[in-house]
Amino acid sequence: MRSIPREQVLQLLAVEPAGLSAPDLRRQIRPRISQPTLWRTLDGLRAEGRIAAQGRARATRYHATARIDLPALRSLRLHQVAARHLAADPELRGIAHQRLQKLRETNPHGRAYQDRWAALLSGPLPALLRTITESSEQADALRKESPFTILVTPEERRRVFIDVRAA
Repeated sequence: MRSIPREQVLQLLAVEPAGLSAPDLRRQIRPRISQPTLWRTLDGLRAEGRIAAQGRARATRYHATARIDLPALRSLRLHQVAARHLAADPELRGIAHQRLQKLRETNPHGRAYQDRWAALLSGPLPALLRTITESSEQADALRKESPFTILVTPEERRRVFIDVRAA
């Protein structure tokens, strides 16, 4: 494996926060490389822990691990699933509110986050959904003390963990 495609792949992924698919990578690498060479390069980089893959088959996107935080990405994906459930059935806010009360009892140190969630649960649904699925450092921190993961089924959780995987 030549080092040129490896370094180019890492550079391309480092500047793309949303990651890139294999076809996108292949179009941007110069000189052109074959698809099997790209796959070998990606597999090697994944084995070294330098990139992570999200999704499967044609929907796979690759991320530079120096650029992403895998637990934060998993949390975001879990909350996107929870947000879909909330959008379909806003009454699930009651379950999240009950979970928030339990979080308050078990972790008094998370009060600032719990207060923010309480305000969002009491507010308009679009603002709540936007915050749950927002991709920002502030939202990542807020999701660490979230009452919404209870809305995700074990099967959905398993699929998220499979889809967002590292080496």
